Amino acid sequence: AVVSTQSTGAIDKDYKGTHVPAKEDKSPISSPEPGRASTLSTSHVDIEKLIHRLQCEVKVYRVRVCEHFKDFDGLKSGSISKSLFQRGLASMQGNHYNLTPSELEALSIYYKDPKIQGNVLWSYFERDMERVITERNLEKKPDFRVQSNDHITLQSWNSETQISDEERTTGQNALNRLREQIAQRRIMTKPCFNDFDRHNCGYVSRNQFAQGLSYLGLECTEAERKAISALYGDCKGINYHKFFKDIDPVQPEPQKYERNLSEMVRYIKFRETGTERLLNRDACKTVEAVIDKVKETVMKRRIRLLEFFKDYDKLKAGRIKKTNFKRALDLSGLNLTTDEAELLCTRYQSDQDNVLYHHFNDEIESIFTVKGLEKSPTKQVVQYKIMPEWLKNNLSKPIQEVYDSAMEHLARFVKTRRMQLYPMFEDYDKCKNGTVTYSQFRRVLSILSLIADEVEFHALEKQYKVNVGGMNVFNYLAFCDDVYELAKLNKLD
Repeated sequence: AVVSTQSTGAIDKDYKGTHVPAKEDKSPISSPEPGRASTLSTSHVDIEKLIHRLQCEVKVYRVRVCEHFKDFDGLKSGSISKSLFQRGLASMQGNHYNLTPSELEALSIYYKDPKIQGNVLWSYFERDMERVITERNLEKKPDFRVQSNDHITLQSWNSETQISDEERTTGQNALNRLREQIAQRRIMTKPCFNDFDRHNCGYVSRNQFAQGLSYLGLECTEAERKAISALYGDCKGINYHKFFKDIDPVQPEPQKYERNLSEMVRYIKFRETGTERLLNRDACKTVEAVIDKVKETVMKRRIRLLEFFKDYDKLKAGRIKKTNFKRALDLSGLNLTTDEAELLCTRYQSDQDNVLYHHFNDEIESIFTVKGLEKSPTKQVVQYKIMPEWLKNNLSKPIQEVYDSAMEHLARFVKTRRMQLYPMFEDYDKCKNGTVTYSQFRRVLSILSLIADEVEFHALEKQYKVNVGGMNVFNYLAFCDDVYELAKLNKLD
C-alpha cells in the first residue's frame, strides 16, 4: 500500500524553499599549459649561491644525487618533468634544510630542458653537484690536477640574523672571558662536542651546546648564552666549529703534498746523480778490467746472461744490435757505466751496428766450465777464483809507506803481548760478514791503544776498504790475518 506523505508528520509545511537544479556548465575545462611561467618570484634567489650551498651539503652529507632521480627517468635521457625534479630535490634534502618554493622554481628554470617544454635536465644538475666530490672522466684526462675540496664545509645559508648592539656586546664579552678561561686551564674543547656531532657536520643543538659548556666548566648566564646562540646559531643548531675557531684557534697544518713532492724529486735526482758519480768514479778503464768485473758479478749472483740476449736475437744469428746489447746489459743488473758498456761493444763488434753476443757470453761462461770439454777429455780445468776486493785497493807511494810502518808497529805489539784481535771486532760484527764500520774500527784500536795517528788510520782504512750494500766498510778479517802473518803467529794462539 502507498503511504501518503501528507498523513505523516515528516514534512515541514512551513518550509518555503524550493530546489532549483543547477544549470550544466558545458564550457570546456581549461587545463594548465605545460611550461607556462610560474607566478612565483625568483628575482631574490641567488642561483650561484644556492648551487654552492647544495654542493656543500652533498659533500658534507655524502649524498648520491643520481639515486634520487634515476628512478623517474625510465628512458635514461637525463630529462624529467619539473614536478618529478622537485620531488627528487625534496628526497635528496631529507631532514636537512629544505628548499623554499622560490628556490625550487629557480633551480627548475636554471636547468630547464631547451628541447622538451616543461622538463628539467637532472643529469646536468647531478654533474654540478658531484663536481665537489671528483671530476668526471678522469681516465681520459690523466694530466688533470684535481683540486682539493677540504675548504668546502657546511655553512650557514640563512639570511643574516638581526642582532642588536646590546646582544653583540654581551656575546663579545662572554667570548673574551671564555677565551681567557680556556687559555689558563688548557681545556681540550672540541672532543666534548664531537661526541654530540656523530656525523661530523659541525653543528650541535642548543641544548647540547649548553650541556657541553657546562661539562667543560665554561659557565654562562642565560643572556650570554642567547647572545652566543644568536652569533653562531641557525636553523641547523649551533656551529661549534666556528665558535671554537674564534675562542680557541688552532694553527692550521700546512699542505704537505707539494713539499713532500719537491723533496721526493730532489732525493731521486740526488740518488741518480750520486749513483752515476759513484759508478763513474769506480769505472774500469780497460776492457779486460770490465770483463773481470762482469765475471765477478756473474760468479757471485749466478746470472745467466744468455737469457737476456737471446730475446733480441729472433733468427738465432748470434749477433744483435748495439743498442739491444746495452739494453740487455742493463736488464741483467751488472751495473755497468756507459763507458764500460761501450768498451764491451767495441771489443765484440762484428760490423758497424751489431755485436757478437755469443762470443761475449762464452767468455763469461768460462768461469763455470770450458766450452767443448767433451772433445778434450784430458784437458785440465782450473777453477775461477774471485780476487778479494781489498786486494784491488792501490795505495800511492806516500800512503803505502805509512801503511807499512803502521802494520810493522801493530805486528810487534801483538807479538809481544800475544793479543787476540778477532774477538774485539766480532763484538761489533752483528751480521758475521767480516766487516765493521770505520768508526768501530777506530774504536777498537783506540781501546787497545795501538794507533793514535790520523794518517795511519787513513792508510789502513784505504787499504782494507770494501763495498757492502753500497756502503764502504772495513774488512777486519783481512786486517787481522795480515797482522798475524807479519807477527808470525798462529791465528789460534
